[in-house]
Formats: sequence, C-alpha cells, structure tokens
Amino acid sequence: MLSTRFIAVGLLGAGVFTAGCAAPLDTDPDAPSDTDPVETAELPIRRTVVPIGCNGLLPRDFWAPANRTAFRALGQRALAGANKVVAPTALLGTSGGQSVLDYTVRCALSSDQVVYGPDGREFNGSFGFAPAWTERALTPSEQRWVSACIFQHLNGTGEHVDILLQGSHPALDGPLNEEPYTEFVVRDATMYGNAFLSGTIAGYACIDPDLTGQVSALSLSCPLDLSLLSLERLCGHVPTCGIAFLGLCDLTCLEDFSGNQTCHTLPLVGPLLGSLLGPSYSETIRSEVRDSDLLPLYEGCGLL
Repeated sequence: MLSTRFIAVGLLGAGVFTAGCAAPLDTDPDAPSDTDPVETAELPIRRTVVPIGCNGLLPRDFWAPANRTAFRALGQRALAGANKVVAPTALLGTSGGQSVLDYTVRCALSSDQVVYGPDGREFNGSFGFAPAWTERALTPSEQRWVSACIFQHLNGTGEHVDILLQGSHPALDGPLNEEPYTEFVVRDATMYGNAFLSGTIAGYACIDPDLTGQVSALSLSCPLDLSLLSLERLCGHVPTCGIAFLGLCDLTCLEDFSGNQTCHTLPLVGPLLGSLLGPSYSETIRSEVRDSDLLPLYEGCGLL
C-alpha cells in the first residue's frame, strides 16, 4: 500500500482510536446563542488528529432531485456567512437534506472548522478537501475532491462501514504500516466525478480487479459481474442515480509510482486516448475495507 491514505474510524481524542460512526460534540464558543441543536439521524463527527468518517450516507437522500439542485447551488458561493452560519439552502429544510449537508461539510472542511444552521445545529468538518469554502466558492478541483469523498460515503445497504481512503490529496496523508491502518486489507473501489455540475451523470466508479476474488472467497451467492452490486451500494434503489459504473479500474485508471490514480470516463480507450474522449480525473479516491466489513457493502452477497 504505497499511496497516501486516511482512515475512517473514530478518534475521540489525540491518538486514541475507537469504533463507531458518531461522537459527542464539543461546545463551540462561536455558536449562535439562545438556540438548541436539532437532533437528526446523522450526528456530526468531530475529530482531533485523524479524519473521522463513516460510510453511511443514504443514496435516496443524496440523489433526491431537490437535494441535488440545492447541493449544486451551494458550491457556487461561500458555504457560510457571518458567525459561520451556513448560507441559505434548501438542504436545511429536511432531515435527508441535512444528512447530505452533514456529509458534505465533513468532506470539505477540516477538523478545526465548524459551521452552523440557523437553528444552531453544528456541522463539523473532518477531512479538509476544501477548507477555504467558508470564504469563497469551490474551485473545480475542490468540487471533484469533495464529490469523490461523498461518493465513497454512499451506502445503499443501510450498513455503516468503516473505510480507509487513499489518494494524492494532502488530506489523505497518514502513517503507513501502522495499526489500525493495517486492518484494511481489501481494495474495494475508486470513485471520482463532479456532483456540483449539472447533467445526468455526476460521478464514476470502478472496482479493484482483486475484489471479485475477495468477495467470492467469502460468499458463493455473489454474481461474477459485480456491477449491479456496486451500483446498489452507491445508488440503492433510486432510479435516478448519477453514478456510472465502469468495471475494472485497471481498464479505466492509470497509477503513478505512488499508486495514485488518474481515471477516465471510458474504460480501456480512455487511458489510451486521454482527453480526446472526455475529461480525466486526478482527484480520485480509492477505498479499502476490512475483510469482515466487505459483505455489508454488497447486500446481494450472502455468507458461505
């Protein structure tokens, strides 16, 4: 595992890891006064040293047309205004929209950043793919990084699974060959795209060539073609899913000496002909999971 990486497991204090997808929130002195946070199904996550995340964003929330429209509009301006209050957005109006905003802020802002809903609800940063979003609109590269991070957190199976993410962004730097990083032994999938743009297809996904063998070793009920299972993970049963599944990453992406990938929108011919057949993406994020957590990501596979 040569590429830089981050781990999506809980860190409740400096250097202390623990399992779970949510943690108690600290009190921020800059929070709007005389308001109480609104309790929702997705609790914001705060971390101190290592980025925390959890694969568990419901596709039906992210792909809902109203949420997609509000999400794209939010990327065209600064995320927050005075007193770090989130810019007016329809995402704040529903629990599903708040979940989308929660994961978006986790992906975009750093662990020392927090923004607030008008009712005082905290949205805490974690990964730091676009920390300057609080002051200005996102750049195209930031849009791609945030989008790839969100795609990796989609989970149509309803299971919250810890994931280890790898990529060339400084936010993914982390120590190699140390616990608990070494627990993540199954290379899963690579995600990339730009969900802030209009259009039917928002992103792309490919699977690691070794994934089929890994799943087959755990289950006899998985199909040889994992494309349907991959889309179920990313899209659930939403008919308007914006992810295109491109098959094996070896046919779609090229790796540099560090294992970081540049991926294309067409398999096989994309890496050969490059930008002549569509955009290429260096803002790609690859996931790894524990072998014990693999099947929950692919609900159509049963145990041996």
